[in-house]
Amino acid sequence: MERLVRAAVKDTRQDEAKKLSLTLHQVSVQNQLLQHENRGLHKALQHQKKYKKKGKALDLQQRQEYHGGAIFWSPRKVREARAREKVRADDEMEEKLQKARRKESREAAKVQRQIELEDRRAERERLKVVREKEKAEKQAERERQKQQRNAEKAIQLS
Repeated sequence: MERLVRAAVKDTRQDEAKKLSLTLHQVSVQNQLLQHENRGLHKALQHQKKYKKKGKALDLQQRQEYHGGAIFWSPRKVREARAREKVRADDEMEEKLQKARRKESREAAKVQRQIELEDRRAERERLKVVREKEKAEKQAERERQKQQRNAEKAIQLS
């Protein structure tokens, strides 16, 4: 940065040049401090996100009445509750996947319908042009025949 100041200013002994150099140095240091602070905050946020996972209470009260007081659960009951929770989570995930697949399928069908509509519209337009062309040709043929009849009548009358 100091090189840039020396290259831009002819006389570095002037007060304005010194002020510019000092200000540039202060801004550079401030920038470095802010970058360091930003990196620290980013690391802290990543660390906080890493450990912020909330746990869910297991459903250990399967078909039992709770009358208050402390209850101790056997490791087998805890395993069963975790297995039930895993099955529930898997079912939920499968339902989300099926929903996404259905949505994707609907979107694909919608796109296909749009393509078919465009094709039919283009085909109708093409047929319309063909019909108009045929109609114009028939009209031209009628006109030509009419002129030919008129010419024949004119020849017969003369």
